[in-house]
This record gives sequence, C-alpha cells and structure tokens, in this order.
Amino acid sequence: MVANGKKAYQSLKKKGFSDSFSKSDDHKYLEFEHDGKIHFYTKLSHGSKKDLGLPLITQMAVQCKLSKKEFMDLVNCPLSKERYLEILEEKGVV
Repeated sequence: MVANGKKAYQSLKKKGFSDSFSKSDDHKYLEFEHDGKIHFYTKLSHGSKKDLGLPLITQMAVQCKLSKKEFMDLVNCPLSKERYLEILEEKGVV
C-alpha cells in the first residue's frame, strides 16, 4: 500500500482540507474544516514528493478518521468529498 505524497496533498486539498497556519520547518499541516469548525488535522513532510509508506499512511488514515483502504480511496480519488463527509457523519465526527 503506497501513496504518492504530492498527489495525497493535492487530493486532500480538493476534499476539504486547508493549509494550517501552524509553523513547522519539516511538515505541512492540513486541517479539515466543516461548518466553520476545525475537526482534525493531518500532516505531511515537506519532502512529500516521494511515496508515502505504510506507517505514514496508517497514521494519516487515523488522523483523517478513516480505515487505510478508505484513506487510499480518498487520496486516489474514488472517494468523493461528499462520500467522505457521509462517512464522517456516520462515525459521528462531524
């Protein structure tokens, strides 16, 4: 299970994540905001142009409140923003 870091960043931005104002020299923080409230965040290394390995995918999936498969679908685009919101609502996150 591998995801491209740059593609993951771009996909998350399209799915409702925005760049956080948190300052970090080694990571990009992305916040998920819905209905004017920040619900959670995830982070990527600034050097995220390479593939993300399983440990980071697992960590990001947990941060995004998804299973690893759901997270991979989110970053590889079969999972739409609308379906992602439905999953978060089903889990009581938003």
